[in-house]
Amino acid sequence: MATGKKKDTAVPAPVYAVFGHEAFLKRQGLARITDQVLGKADRALSLSEYEGPSAELAPVMDDLRTLPFLAERRLVIVREADTFITRFRTDLEEYADHPSATGVLVLECKSLAANTRLYKKIAALGGLVPCEAVKANAIGGWLVARCRDGYGLQLDSAAASLLVHLVGNDLGLLDGELWKLSLYVGERKRITTADVEALVGHQREEEIWGIMSAMAAGDESRALTLWEQVWQTDKAAEARAVAGIAYKVRQLLNAKKAQEAGASINELGKMLMIWGNPQRVQAELSAFSAPQLERMLCQLLEADVAAKSGGASVQSSIEALIVNVCRAKRARQVAGR
Repeated sequence: MATGKKKDTAVPAPVYAVFGHEAFLKRQGLARITDQVLGKADRALSLSEYEGPSAELAPVMDDLRTLPFLAERRLVIVREADTFITRFRTDLEEYADHPSATGVLVLECKSLAANTRLYKKIAALGGLVPCEAVKANAIGGWLVARCRDGYGLQLDSAAASLLVHLVGNDLGLLDGELWKLSLYVGERKRITTADVEALVGHQREEEIWGIMSAMAAGDESRALTLWEQVWQTDKAAEARAVAGIAYKVRQLLNAKKAQEAGASINELGKMLMIWGNPQRVQAELSAFSAPQLERMLCQLLEADVAAKSGGASVQSSIEALIVNVCRAKRARQVAGR
């Protein structure tokens, strides 16, 4: 946690500003401050929280100056404090000059301009906690550091890249997967791509394969329902849908080519990331022909271009793909009768 110029990290700053747009980092920052300020003290007796848009200055100041009960300090958090700061900026600047000896104020906000007096005063107290979004190309490095510092484990850089590919850029979701991986590896101190494939990749593969197996059967209703479930339970799914399905289609296409070249069922299972289940391998390979998979790749490319150019949303493009594949499948079934 960044804490400006404060020299003695054992003593909390009297005023903190937790600011930025990365929700996960803000939750982390608030949790660390709370633990540092209150330790094992009863939160019900020593913690007050206010919602910034409706908060008034007087009760916040009263709480800060009220002597703590059975604790060394009181903690007062103002959430979504942007409006609160705007309304009471001068008062907050004065408070930063003469803060309570036993109260700690936390302002959680979206932004705090560095050229303002309040920013500079909080910086001098050592209470700045910036929580800006991590750039996409830096998320892999963030994961490696988070795994080391948060879980005491080494995360291979390739495993970090695969994790981002499978889960996306949401730091909260990624941290949740790190927690599951830390339990999965047990006594081992290293997380590899094989671990990510086995735990996280399997879940993503199951979701994508559920949609594709319904498409292979021509079950339009089930495929659309499964896609809706993925979308509703993971708001980042839309941004990854084209890439996720394209990855599975290419995986199947490569496996079918390997099958035609004489690859064994075990080799094909490795290519499809299916171990010890030859029936499942055969089911996936027989679901689509190579020409069907090639056409799907072309449709996915068109969907990706349409989404990026604003011609259609990813959600509607995936729905259109599902409908087209299912109806073509049913048409072939009718023709074959």
